Amino acid sequence: MSFKEEFKREMRNIKNDAAKEVDKYWAIDFQGHKIEIHNKMLEETVKVDGRIVASNTRQSIWSHLMPYSTLSGTFQTEDGKHHKVFVKIGGLVRLNIVVKVDGRVIFKEAITLEFLPWSNKEFIVPYLEQQIKEHHKIINTDLPDDAYLVDENHPKLAPGLSDQLVSEGVTPFFTKKLLKLFMEQVENPTTQTRKATYEKIKEEKVISYFHELLELFVLEEIDEQRVQQEAIWLLEHAAHREVVKFAIIILGCTDCESMKERVKILALHEEFTGVALFALKNGTSNSNDSIWQIAKSVSGWGKIEAINFLEPNTEEIRLWILTEGTKNNVMNHYSSLICAEKGKLDIMLHESEISKELFIGAGEIILGLLGEVTHQAIDEYEYSGQVLMRYTYHAKTHCSGLEHFYILTRIAKYMSEDEETWNERYATNWKPHERQAVKEAILEIAKDPIWIQQTSSILHSGNKKDTHALAIAQYYKLDITELLFEKLKNDPNNLDYHMAIIATKDRKAIEALVTFMDRFESFEKLTEDEHFIIISLLEALGEYEGTGLHFIEKCLRSDDSSFQYFALNTLEKQDKRNWDRPDFIDVIQKIANKSKEKENRQLAKNLLS
Repeated sequence: MSFKEEFKREMRNIKNDAAKEVDKYWAIDFQGHKIEIHNKMLEETVKVDGRIVASNTRQSIWSHLMPYSTLSGTFQTEDGKHHKVFVKIGGLVRLNIVVKVDGRVIFKEAITLEFLPWSNKEFIVPYLEQQIKEHHKIINTDLPDDAYLVDENHPKLAPGLSDQLVSEGVTPFFTKKLLKLFMEQVENPTTQTRKATYEKIKEEKVISYFHELLELFVLEEIDEQRVQQEAIWLLEHAAHREVVKFAIIILGCTDCESMKERVKILALHEEFTGVALFALKNGTSNSNDSIWQIAKSVSGWGKIEAINFLEPNTEEIRLWILTEGTKNNVMNHYSSLICAEKGKLDIMLHESEISKELFIGAGEIILGLLGEVTHQAIDEYEYSGQVLMRYTYHAKTHCSGLEHFYILTRIAKYMSEDEETWNERYATNWKPHERQAVKEAILEIAKDPIWIQQTSSILHSGNKKDTHALAIAQYYKLDITELLFEKLKNDPNNLDYHMAIIATKDRKAIEALVTFMDRFESFEKLTEDEHFIIISLLEALGEYEGTGLHFIEKCLRSDDSSFQYFALNTLEKQDKRNWDRPDFIDVIQKIANKSKEKENRQLAKNLLS
């Protein structure tokens, strides 16, 4: 987020808050007639019996530098007499209003404008508690402060995701200053001390100073009852989510057994699951059962947080972790490593027989550990050799569908790494006999012709859900290139088909794919998949001297800086004699001189040197 965007959003929020604060309405009776005055940020109106008799419209908020407005109009009573109504309204710190009819004051009031950060807004905690009261669950994940966070430059994120994107670290002394303000609030709970704390909390994401706050809080000499009183005040008056999180954390630093049920309710909204589980674990007794129930009730980032807090102290919990722990609606397999460790996957698989349920759960965990690109997670797992050996052993009994055999092909790919990599694995979490057992088990299962038969059937069926079949075809080195191009005719943006063709490493297939890309007349208004397809092909072309030059040139001439970057990288990998000609030199020179991206300019200059 750029400073400009952040400033723009902050100014928008300040303007909206001010508009709500000055929005006031009065209704006055005069001889049976209703006089209404409505004051808004950019407009004041006077009505008599529903008819506008006077109004004033401001062109901008800066017109309030002239703080008072006067409005006058006339109305007629039933006796036929005309009356003149006069209203003077305005003020910078206090909103003063004087209403006269025929020169006589009939109403006068002065209202202090406090501009409190929680005023004129819906409080978050009562909003969530009402949902639970009515529906026994969270049915709407929107929060009342969404309007302050979401705009054209800041899309709405899945609840809890924003905290995953923040690393710890705030400006020096921020946390110490915040805690000082809160302790001043505890000692002297007034509107002003509460406002000071509240405003300070709003400045930063709580997750960015969470651990520092805990370290500093334990050093404070506190009156726990008074601390809880002010934490609860913040909780109940919070119209901003970070204030809710701060209040929950403070409660969790105390004995908050009396707040246990309330905190459990807040944990059901996944924006607050993490801090609520901290409070339950740190501030209440026998919390693990509560954490488990919450883990089974949430399905996104909250479930991922719950897995981190859950203690696997019973076999029932361990089995649940192994069979259900990696499933969520935001990023499946994200918790694979911690599920393997907490569920004691190595021990569970060492049984001579296991249930189908456990086999399926273990497969999902292994998929997550293998990852889509690298094997970093599984190489960090202490028992990876034992687990893969025992999983492939049980696969001889339980492998009954392509979805299971697909996992074996992923394991086989992992096993095919070079000997240098394996020497590193032997030094940490593998033994040679485990490696040999895994390879032999997969080869034994792979001998069954049913896998090729089922793969061929799916690929020729027109079923678009054929990702696993494509991977299995690659495992058996089946020649399906012609079939893939036929499929692309009907589904040209299918990323799996493009990647499968690239994976063949066949020059003729790559050349045909480059020709297929001529379907793009321009590189404007591309989908996310189309964007990735183009970049993937550019990367692949680096291995094929002189192939796809017209496609590379088109990418260089596009306005997309990422296309330019990967095209330049591709040329860097090739012999300059392949592209050393005027049309290429011209476009590379333009990038070197005019690209907004420093890295692109440098790459272009390197190519020209």
